[in-house]
Amino acid sequence: MTELFAEINGVKICYEVKGEGYPIVLVHGFGSKKETWRAQFDPLSEKFKVIRLDNRGAGKSDRPMMTYTMEVFADDIKSLMDYLQIKKAHIVGSSLGGMIVQNFVLKYPEYANKVILINTNYGTPDEQGPNVYKKFRLD
Repeated sequence: MTELFAEINGVKICYEVKGEGYPIVLVHGFGSKKETWRAQFDPLSEKFKVIRLDNRGAGKSDRPMMTYTMEVFADDIKSLMDYLQIKKAHIVGSSLGGMIVQNFVLKYPEYANKVILINTNYGTPDEQGPNVYKKFRLD
């Protein structure tokens, strides 16, 4: 599998694409990288076009010195989809990736067909959590 890079939102995002058919975007969690999806990547690619990416700050994607917010991560997914000329996809997120996907679908609902959230939540329960989690407070 060939790793590719997209220059989007001022950073290089590393990603891989495999298979044909309806697109599925896989978003990994904190402290992880696109290879987290190795058990799902090949089987899903038998029926779908599967895109897995390294979030900014992870794997082989750029690691700019900045605050990483849910909005920034969501914008990266949307921009990668635009770069790949994907108008709509199934979006799958695990852990922090699930939180990113929640923000993505709230901001860009027209880009998501089905959403799968794995082992995630909406954010941290109080104001002490890092900025990256505050988007989903349910006050």
